[in-house]
Amino acid sequence: MKTSIEEKTGLNEAIGGHELCAWQPARGVVWVQTRNPKHARRMAKRGDGRLVARGVAGGYLKTFEFQGALAWAAGVMKRYLTGETTPNEGLGRAICPRTSRGIRAGRGKRTGVPARFEA
Repeated sequence: MKTSIEEKTGLNEAIGGHELCAWQPARGVVWVQTRNPKHARRMAKRGDGRLVARGVAGGYLKTFEFQGALAWAAGVMKRYLTGETTPNEGLGRAICPRTSRGIRAGRGKRTGVPARFEA
């Protein structure tokens, strides 16, 4: 059963943009091309693909081959392009209060402490 992406595109019709794109040179084979070194490192780490082309002139360019459908490549591209943040970053990070200069420099003794607290 064909997915909507496969119905809309034929062989050798690319999806995506300048930074990351994909196409099917043959049924069951997907090539994903990137101009971003970060995306290339992520794709190179995958065990289900291989590097098939490397750009020599005109800027950074790598093309990887994967077994699968164009819909799979569209999902990977969506994750890579929207996944620029870490998975838990949406939960918010703890905001630590800034310390005063005196405490950072080791001069953090408090002055004016009431006599009843002194030993």
